[in-house]
Order: sequence, then C-alpha cells, then structure tokens
Amino acid sequence: MGNSTNPIPEKSVVAKSKPKPANPLDELLPLLRGTRAEIHRNVAVLEVTDASRMIEFAADSKVRRYLLGRLSDTVALVDPGQEDALAKTLLAHGHTPRVASGEAT
Repeated sequence: MGNSTNPIPEKSVVAKSKPKPANPLDELLPLLRGTRAEIHRNVAVLEVTDASRMIEFAADSKVRRYLLGRLSDTVALVDPGQEDALAKTLLAHGHTPRVASGEAT
C-alpha cells in the first residue's frame, strides 16, 4: 500500500469587516445627545419628511457642511448663520425648501 498522508486542512482567513451601524445616519451625521435638558433660542433646523432624505443630505458634502448634527432621523441642527447658504445649496440641487421664521406659538 502506498504511503498516504492526511493533508492538514488550511485555515481559511476571512477578513472581518467593521460591523455596519444599524442606522446609516450614525456614521454620516451623528445624533446630538445632551447630558441635561437645555433650551436653545434662535436656532435653525433642517427638517425632512423621512430619514432617507436626511441620509441623502448628510452624504452630500455640499449640504453636510452646514449641518452640525442630528436631533432625530428627520431633524438636523444647522450651523448658526448658515441658513441662507443652506437654502441656496438645496435650491441649486433641485430641492424647494420651505423657510419658516419666527417663534412658535
């Protein structure tokens, strides 16, 4: 009989990929988390109808530069003084933002 050898099985190396966040927005535009209750006056926010639109805006560097962070999946805090620039950028991208001003009643 021939000399049979049992080959040692090679270990397959599988690269472990970084786990994807459950919410793609977590990587694109972080959720702002306060450590206590705060009231802010005279702030601007970008509010969208669904999270997929916020993902689109957060992924676009021309829009993202005006956003400081997320308050929710559909609301982002706008950099103070950059409201008009953000509105112009959105218009240039074919969006028609509604700009509301004044205090809520």
